Amino acid sequence: MNNGSVADSQVLYDAIIEAQRASEGRISSFLSGLWGASPQAMLSTVAADVAASNATLSGGQTEAQRLRILHAAALGLDAEQLELRALYPNLDRGVYCCSHSMGVPSVVGPAAVLHQLAEVAEAGIGVWDEGTWVEVMTQYRARVAALVGGDLENGDVVWFPNASDALSAVLEGVNGGTLVYTAGHFTTGHYVHHQWAQNCGGRLLEVPVDEDGSVPTARILDALTPDVRVLSISHALFESGWLQDVPALAAGLRERCPGAILLLDAYQTAGSVPIDAAKLGDHVLVVGGGHKQLRSGTGAGFLYIPRRWLKAGPEQLTPRRTGWWGHAAAFAFEKGAVRRAEDGSRMQAGTPTLTGMAMLLGELTAAASVTGGDLPAAVQRARRVTAGLVDVALRACAAHGLKVRGGWGSERRAAFVCVEITEGNAAVEALAARGLHVDFRPRFGGARDGWLRVSGNSAGFPYEIEAVIAGIARVAKGHDGAHGAAPHSAGSNHR
Repeated sequence: MNNGSVADSQVLYDAIIEAQRASEGRISSFLSGLWGASPQAMLSTVAADVAASNATLSGGQTEAQRLRILHAAALGLDAEQLELRALYPNLDRGVYCCSHSMGVPSVVGPAAVLHQLAEVAEAGIGVWDEGTWVEVMTQYRARVAALVGGDLENGDVVWFPNASDALSAVLEGVNGGTLVYTAGHFTTGHYVHHQWAQNCGGRLLEVPVDEDGSVPTARILDALTPDVRVLSISHALFESGWLQDVPALAAGLRERCPGAILLLDAYQTAGSVPIDAAKLGDHVLVVGGGHKQLRSGTGAGFLYIPRRWLKAGPEQLTPRRTGWWGHAAAFAFEKGAVRRAEDGSRMQAGTPTLTGMAMLLGELTAAASVTGGDLPAAVQRARRVTAGLVDVALRACAAHGLKVRGGWGSERRAAFVCVEITEGNAAVEALAARGLHVDFRPRFGGARDGWLRVSGNSAGFPYEIEAVIAGIARVAKGHDGAHGAAPHSAGSNHR
């Protein structure tokens, strides 16, 4: 707040939070009406002014929007912040702090999906011949390359339904040797790594995580021996938010293990933490997906792979799986053994997931609407915003006497914090009843205690983080009936 008394500030905060909570039941009906418009008309509206306010798109404003605009100066909000937030009306369904697990889409992504589906309905098989699908795939490759700081001259982008398939496809092309990873890797990494070892007789070396959820970079580097073929790491650890020092790991791997691959799982960070794949080196492969901070739902997995690993030769990666889309000339319909492509297509199998691609393209357009379409600049902006919101969360937790996992600052965290809680599922349920949305990760499988994860997003505001932390403090002190609440599903990362 930039002016006014503390009491006045609290009244304003409370009014906006209450407006967002009250919107929870109304926004769904508003969106169902919006999606009922013809795809062409909707896309035309969005394309005409993708950064226009929700008032333009819906003919009205939510009460929370009205209050934010009216009191923008007092809230410390500028036109850019309000402009971007207007594209995300569903963020006003209560107070949403779960973008680390499932991002809430804008109005642009669904419009792009409807447009893509309308093209199929209108053109039928012509979506191939007339280039509509090809254009979506071409744009997907270009935009994802820009998202992770790569380029299509020295690398390629491969689509997958999810990150698990991308990880598996890469490792299927690696035979033997040692794979190093950390205990903090998301569960899908553990499963894929162990399956790889069973399939090819490779050796696994798991680097332990400290009690606070961090892994010192030196500990990982010390695990690198000459027989290491792959270093597989999560950019951010999902149970703590710890952000790995990827440049140091990339440099250390290249020095200690020439010819090894750094396989970077950026699912948790893509879109909110900058990645410079080209600068990291041609031994770095990046996998990710769209449903977290990129906010595009499922079906939009990807792999950025330097062309070094696609060219014919001893380093060429060839997964065990294949299909017609992995053929060098898919539309030649040749029979017999597959003649694999020598670009990213060689990693693929079946028909592309065009709906997921269209959704992600729409969401990337929304994200970059406040940076003139410059996607890397939009990611830089998202990092500044979310790091600021993490700082707000850390200060608020300290003020309320809540313990955050890890003593590090926002520079070593992804876009979320983990707050210790004794009755996690009950706390999630109690908070949700007040319109405050977080999720829970148990200390170990089946445990009742663990951490509530609270995240910011590029269209979020400090008052939302403060409201959620205050709510957690009330629950932790037993003021909101958490101890008697029914268990709440911990949810899934949908990898």
